Amino acid sequence: MNKIQKKKKKQTGESQKVGWFERFKKFVKAQPKKEKPRRPKTYTVRRIGVFTFWALFAFMLLVVFITVTSSPESAETRNEKQAEVKRNPATKPAAIQFAKEFTRDYFKWQPTNDGWNDRSKRLTNYLAEGLDEQAGLVTESLEWNSAIQEIAYQKTDEITDKKSHIIFKVSSKMKKNKETKVVTKDFVVPVVHNGSTYGVYELPFVTHLKDGTDVEANRDFNQTNLASINDNGEVENIEAFLETFFNSFVQDSEDQLSYMLTDKTHQSGLNGALNFKGVNSTEVYEGNKAGQYFVISEVMFEEPVTKMQMNSVYKLVVEKKDDHYVVSRLNAEQKIKEKLSE
Repeated sequence: MNKIQKKKKKQTGESQKVGWFERFKKFVKAQPKKEKPRRPKTYTVRRIGVFTFWALFAFMLLVVFITVTSSPESAETRNEKQAEVKRNPATKPAAIQFAKEFTRDYFKWQPTNDGWNDRSKRLTNYLAEGLDEQAGLVTESLEWNSAIQEIAYQKTDEITDKKSHIIFKVSSKMKKNKETKVVTKDFVVPVVHNGSTYGVYELPFVTHLKDGTDVEANRDFNQTNLASINDNGEVENIEAFLETFFNSFVQDSEDQLSYMLTDKTHQSGLNGALNFKGVNSTEVYEGNKAGQYFVISEVMFEEPVTKMQMNSVYKLVVEKKDDHYVVSRLNAEQKIKEKLSE
């Protein structure tokens, strides 16, 4: 009996709890719902503006951080890229390859009429208009065949912002009848880039690379703007001096040559690489001061072994010192340009 009463009390208590919970839920539902506050139409725009501002601010901080913490190598790389953009096109690998191909065709010939015609046709692809079709090589009485054995790149000397002298050590196999000789020379190819193509703008020449001897031989300036020397006696004296100078230039030591060559950047001659045959022509113009002359001279040399002859053009600054003449500049390109710009 007692158990039955206890069970009824328990069920009554649970019913009361459920009834109370139901009444609470109804009370909550009966409460009026709060309306969401109405925001002005510009609210969303302002939120977007704030977000954009902080996003840009964070981006700027990131850029500053990257700039400050970037390695020195990165900055150096950027400088190298900028220098590459400004680089002289006549010093680029394409220019070196062009000069190498010219050198290969220059030292390839057969001493016959057909051989010389073939050589001149090949060289036409490289030579600037107006240059000798054989690129200075004297073909008369030349009896040796020539073929390239080796071409080794040595260095490139920048002449102007579009010109360079590209130097190779060339070994050519010379053959006459059954006699064969290998001749090795330091060969200079004057290269220019005109904005679209490469070309050999002046006759190539042989040099001695020990002290980087480099001779500018170019006629692309307007010589009519230079004042010629009217004193025939002075011109004859300079012509006589050049005969002596080039005879010394091909064979004498630096000490012996220093009496006539005072150019600090070109103190060495050809050290016997060629023989001097004579001065073909000489043009003498007034220099920048009294006793100074700009001299353009075409000179013939001869290779000692094969007797092969070649013409080269030299542009010099000759000065009168006391009772004798000296060559104060072996490469007078810049000096002449300065004179023409006055």
